[in-house]
Amino acid sequence: MWCNVLAKRIPVHWLSKDARFRIVDVMLSTRTANSLARELGISRTAVRKYINRETHPSDEVMSRLFEICAPYEEERLIKIVIDDFVEAIKKLRESLDKEEYIEYLRERIREVIEPVEQ
Repeated sequence: MWCNVLAKRIPVHWLSKDARFRIVDVMLSTRTANSLARELGISRTAVRKYINRETHPSDEVMSRLFEICAPYEEERLIKIVIDDFVEAIKKLRESLDKEEYIEYLRERIREVIEPVEQ
């Protein structure tokens, strides 16, 4: 069973380069570079460039990675995505200098983690 549903829900365009590399590393922990390249429909050279951190996977490649992930890889990938987004929010918080912006950020985060019951 593949994670097609997961692929449609993850906003891959928000992922950092580091998260992209970490996801490729997870996928390579159970496949060879040749196998991954074949599954993704890209060249082995492209996969090698990801491994060597010479270039990062595009949004299209990232979407495909989520499409081909096996169920046993799903949890690791989701945790990478969550960690990446949390780090981005931390950086945003650190960059805000006005309390009103910080409070607005808190309110918006609360909307996500504590949905309003209707």
